[in-house]
Amino acid sequence: MKRLLALFITSLVIGGSLIADSAVTFSKSQNLNFYREVPSRDLKGLAIRSDGRIITGPQLSALAGNPVADLWWDIEAVSDQRWLVGTGPSGKILEIEVDASGGTFSAAPWAETGGNHVFTLKHLSNGMVVAGTAPDATLLILNKSGEEQASVALPADSILDILIDDAQKNIWVSTGNPGSIYHINLRQLLKSGPEDSLDDRGVELWGKVRDRNIRQLAWNSNGRILAGSAPSGNLYEFPKAGGDPLILLDQESGEITDIFQSENGDIYTTLVSAKGTASRRISGSTNVTPTTETTEKKADGEPTAPSPAPSIMEAPPVVKFSGRSQLFKIPADRGLPESLSSRSNLAMYQIVPYRDLLILPGGDDGELSGYDPAERRAISFAGSNSAQISEIVAMDSGSDFLAITNNPAGLSLLRFSDANAREATTRRINLLSPSEIGALRFNRIRNLDRADLTVHMRANRGRDLVEGWTPWTEALQRHDGWLAPGLTGQFLQIKIELPSSLEASVELDQAEVYFVPQNRRPVLKSFRLISPNFGLVARTSSTGNTPNMTLGQVIGTSPSANKSESERRRQFLLASQVVPQPGAQVVMWTTSDADNDNLVSTFSIRAEGKTEWTDLAIETDAEWFQFDRTTLEEGTYFTRLVLSERAPRALAQRRSVTFQTDDLVIDLTPPDITKFELTRESSFLGITIAGTDQVSLIAGAKLVFNSGLEIELGQPADGILDSPSETFTTQVRLDTLGPATSVEVYLEDEAGNVVSERHPLH
Repeated sequence: MKRLLALFITSLVIGGSLIADSAVTFSKSQNLNFYREVPSRDLKGLAIRSDGRIITGPQLSALAGNPVADLWWDIEAVSDQRWLVGTGPSGKILEIEVDASGGTFSAAPWAETGGNHVFTLKHLSNGMVVAGTAPDATLLILNKSGEEQASVALPADSILDILIDDAQKNIWVSTGNPGSIYHINLRQLLKSGPEDSLDDRGVELWGKVRDRNIRQLAWNSNGRILAGSAPSGNLYEFPKAGGDPLILLDQESGEITDIFQSENGDIYTTLVSAKGTASRRISGSTNVTPTTETTEKKADGEPTAPSPAPSIMEAPPVVKFSGRSQLFKIPADRGLPESLSSRSNLAMYQIVPYRDLLILPGGDDGELSGYDPAERRAISFAGSNSAQISEIVAMDSGSDFLAITNNPAGLSLLRFSDANAREATTRRINLLSPSEIGALRFNRIRNLDRADLTVHMRANRGRDLVEGWTPWTEALQRHDGWLAPGLTGQFLQIKIELPSSLEASVELDQAEVYFVPQNRRPVLKSFRLISPNFGLVARTSSTGNTPNMTLGQVIGTSPSANKSESERRRQFLLASQVVPQPGAQVVMWTTSDADNDNLVSTFSIRAEGKTEWTDLAIETDAEWFQFDRTTLEEGTYFTRLVLSERAPRALAQRRSVTFQTDDLVIDLTPPDITKFELTRESSFLGITIAGTDQVSLIAGAKLVFNSGLEIELGQPADGILDSPSETFTTQVRLDTLGPATSVEVYLEDEAGNVVSERHPLH
């Protein structure tokens, strides 16, 4: 053992060094943009701006009651506590009463229309109600008791919207399939009989478009009528007297779902475009194809206008909405349109002003969005557990709204005035690998005492949305951050709670969640004992002349084109020069670490039959080692390689992995030549050589004649070089021997030991 200790001091190690501390850290952080990470339906009493900030917002709560009908389309106030709702698929008009304090509503049939769907209602000051149906496109005039006073069937599939002038004497009705606008004189209609012609009943075709449906109507401040179409998504402006319109907004596809004009004359409109053929709204937008110059604009899938086919008159299936919505602004006096907000996988069905904001109810996952024209930011409000919010209508308070929902149908109360709870829960946040969760830190908190902010966290090691989650853990406030000690997982959810009474100016900026991924163990990818008696001149850079023989050539491996640091070092090593050096032994290995830890290696050997390990290379960052094998006693040695993590990994977290590697055979004794035999024939000289070795396999034989002729024998007589005892035979033509009188016989084993004998040729 004293010889080995001396060997460790004098062993040649080129390129190895210990790893120094580094400023690199394994801690990671992930930005939490709450606008992206918090679904609308997981908000209560809060809102989120498109810059990721949490602000105060309304609370949306479902009211308990029997909806009576499967689909609710349009709600119209007839008094302070009474509303009418147009429904489907049975075509009823319901009378609704609301008990806001008790959180309930009652619904009862008020009128039967004879159609399948009532898409639009208008209440007149004299108590009468105007309703439009589908699929028979019938316009009905109903009295205060819901009794029909007059009706007229228009030449279309559906009535989609109704517009009434201030005097409530003239009605404009938009239809689907075809897309037309009809003007109706209300007094003349009431006086006429059902057998009279449309002209006699005060009905005239006032305007039409090439698109299939005119979905929405609105007054422009200049007295003209605005009309939105589908499935091409155009916004038209018609002259006061009707006729050919101007196009204010042109889109390739989509449905104009609402039109709103601000006090200064700016026009806002929402456009919904769906990618699939399925839509949760019977009259909703669908996948469409743009028009050509010679064909009428048509939908590619389900028609935007309600079809008379009974199959689509049922409640549509609840499927993921895969479309896109946009809010456009057309400045007053027909300025060029500007896209203000665009949302994927979300529909915007209505534009409702509230103070300085625009509320944009829709879905189709219960989202309730909005827009702040002054700040030019989109907003997410508290959403619904239903599939969609079809429409909202203001209540007398001015800060409360009723919202009708579908899938399931019902009624909800939207309150900006107060909130019982203020919460925001993120969706599942993927940290990409199992991790130890650290602190949650907000960039800035405005106008709120941090003590009033409560944070809960939970984690999951699996990807399931429902099962496998830890209980919600209240995070402890520490150094202006919130930490749930001991929480681990790959997926994380965060719930933020604020007091119900808040200043309107409270803001919570985007946040960062800190974590450290699971420390994975180092991996040994390859281990090689290079053929003995070759020394390595390690190459540490790309400079210098190309060597005649490289390590890569010796082991049959080409340098990788990968340019990572570990691969670059391996490239230089494989390009290193290899030179003959008796007694030298090179061992090399390749490691990897999934976390990019700095690794050091310790290479050790143990003689067979003994228990003590002797370290040859200690904590080197080089992936090779060279030593003098002649200083070791003959025999078989077990080898091992220990990979250990180093700084910047914290001391208590460093992992170490031990790998049992290839046996090292130390053979310093040459083989024995056990047989040499010459046989002569007429023109050939036959030579047979046999040999054996006690430790290593035979590597080959060589004949050197004193005339200068050399013959290498690499293939034994049995055809396979696989034994410590081998026999080699060959025939040499006599005319090639020249004046040779003797031959030198060499026999080599795999350890590089060679024995030679001289034999005469007579």
